[in-house]
Amino acid sequence: MDSIVKKLSGRFSWLLFTLTAAFAAAALRRWQLASAFEGPSGLPISGAPASVTLACVLVMAAAWFLILAVHQPLSHRPKAPGQAHRWDLIFLDAGDPVYPILVVLAAFLALGAAPFLLRTGLAQWQEYQKVRELLAQGIDAQLPTNNGMLAMATAAGALLSFLGLLQMGRDGLHPGRRGKGGFSAALPGTAGCVWLMESFRGHAANPVQWDYAPLLLAIVCGMLFYMDFAGMSTSAARPRRLLWMAAMTLTLSSPAIVSALAEHTLADLLLLFAQALAAAAVLWRLPPNLERPPRLNGTPIPPVSGEVSIQEETTYE
Repeated sequence: MDSIVKKLSGRFSWLLFTLTAAFAAAALRRWQLASAFEGPSGLPISGAPASVTLACVLVMAAAWFLILAVHQPLSHRPKAPGQAHRWDLIFLDAGDPVYPILVVLAAFLALGAAPFLLRTGLAQWQEYQKVRELLAQGIDAQLPTNNGMLAMATAAGALLSFLGLLQMGRDGLHPGRRGKGGFSAALPGTAGCVWLMESFRGHAANPVQWDYAPLLLAIVCGMLFYMDFAGMSTSAARPRRLLWMAAMTLTLSSPAIVSALAEHTLADLLLLFAQALAAAAVLWRLPPNLERPPRLNGTPIPPVSGEVSIQEETTYE
């Protein structure tokens, strides 16, 4: 009973404050879209209350999550020279179904974005080829600046995200081997780089900077979140920083989701929901496991050398 209470208290503060910040940011983004832009031109209104309030809320949320991360309790186990804690085992836990369910849902949301991106990319490619044929025949036409390759590459990235997230969910349900989960998390992180390039291509010429800022911040934060997750299975593990990145990914994704709903960009919407669910899954599992780590075959997990290949499976106490 005492263990359950500790689990709930460990994740409660993170989930409560993160969801509160996410809902507040989403509501402020809706207010901003309704009041902070000039109707005919769409240009931002300087000093609009909604824009100022949204910026302040995001800054305060980042500062508060930093305070929570600094004060996050970590288990203190003896550590021999040249050895590291078993942070790679934190997510390999078969006793909690919530984490794998959220991650698998995130995987299928990422997969759902692939057909829309592929269809958009193919349409842009066909239009590009038609104009090239006209130019080859001597007919005057303006060649499109976008040939659809980035959209198709983003679709391939969405498929990679699906595979990586699906493996993360599997590892979270059934104890796996060291390093597998970290490599899986690197796949959606790498795919985020292509998504960032595609989104920048579509918004770079937009003079309304606030229209793109939420999406830009959400994608960049999501990439860093996945890379920090991957670092948990290596000597680059930073558990407190991962908590901060997960909280900020969920918070920043919420105003970007509101923007995607307003712009009817379904692919971005699905990818944003995917990374938000993955971040929520980390906030669910990581805090209590940092305070009370999983055990290896019923015994406390000893620190091991980073060069040793660990094959043991884990069970949660």
